Amino acid sequence: MRDEKDGVIYYKWCEQRTPEEKESLYELVLDTKNSKATVKRSGNIKSEMEFKAGEETLGGIYTFYGLIPVKIITEYLNMPSAMSDVFEMKYSLSSGDNELVKNTFSLKRLLQNSKR
Repeated sequence: MRDEKDGVIYYKWCEQRTPEEKESLYELVLDTKNSKATVKRSGNIKSEMEFKAGEETLGGIYTFYGLIPVKIITEYLNMPSAMSDVFEMKYSLSSGDNELVKNTFSLKRLLQNSKR
């Protein structure tokens, strides 16, 4: 599901990674005016993370064993625009003294012909 209001784009989707895992709800909020993205996950594992290009932010992953605080270093955010409907971000996560986990996340909106 996608919704947009006042320069903020909202995406929601469900995902089940394994048959044993409960389905998770993901919410992605893109604040295009402030170049900020927020991702929330609910399900077996809950998390909330904020991404802002060139900045270090904090997030949390809530597991059966408790809260795992994470440091987020966002390299870039490419927000959807009139030229491209693709959202992409590149970031690194670390928790405590653990090594950085690097990731690139991309979301492409599929345009469908409504006349079909």
